[in-house]
Amino acid sequence: MTQDWTNAETAKQWDKEGHERNPLRSEQLDVLVSILADQFTPGHWILDLGYGSGQVEQLIFDRIPGASVVGVDFSEAMMTLAAERLKAYPNRFEAVQHNLSELDSLQLPNHPYQFVIAIQSLHHLLAPQLRAAYEYVYNTLPPGGMFLLLDRLAVESERIWQVMHVVWERQDRLFHTHVSSHEGESFDAHARRVRERGDFPISLYQHLTWLKECGFDATCVHVHGNRGLLVGVKP
Repeated sequence: MTQDWTNAETAKQWDKEGHERNPLRSEQLDVLVSILADQFTPGHWILDLGYGSGQVEQLIFDRIPGASVVGVDFSEAMMTLAAERLKAYPNRFEAVQHNLSELDSLQLPNHPYQFVIAIQSLHHLLAPQLRAAYEYVYNTLPPGGMFLLLDRLAVESERIWQVMHVVWERQDRLFHTHVSSHEGESFDAHARRVRERGDFPISLYQHLTWLKECGFDATCVHVHGNRGLLVGVKP
């Protein structure tokens, strides 16, 4: 069943338990925020596409003095959680409600954006929408601006699923999580669950190809199983 991100209980459950489906999330987010902290120029803003419950914003504000974020999300339930979480950081966050599948009509606050980030938000887009999103990000950033994408990667075949399943079971042993059962007991079950969740992940190769076609200098800086952190820099 497609996840209903407009449902308050769904939003609260994800906010509380999301790490159990991705135990490497904290490590990958630490890498992402470390890059932001090193490259951040005071006076510039960060654009977060799909900011959810504001967990990433809290990390950014705690680590980067002076950082400010414009967050875009469609779910009022998630936005409500974020508003409560970010009350302790006045004047550093601006929220925009908008559907990421319709970025061509997104009206952003007039700020200089040095970074665009997207964390587990763009795999809900169909391939043409995702490709258009990369074009939007490229056009939004100035020369030297940076796009950081942390998201799911496609499991493309049964043989690859078999390898991934070993990785997921190892995660469950180390972190006492339930990744392997969440991802499905077979390749067919995994593919079915991905479809039922309304997810459309693509391969690491496809991500990098599209980012480079848009004009980015792009690479993957962290990948574990089917979760990857990619960076694109606008020349």
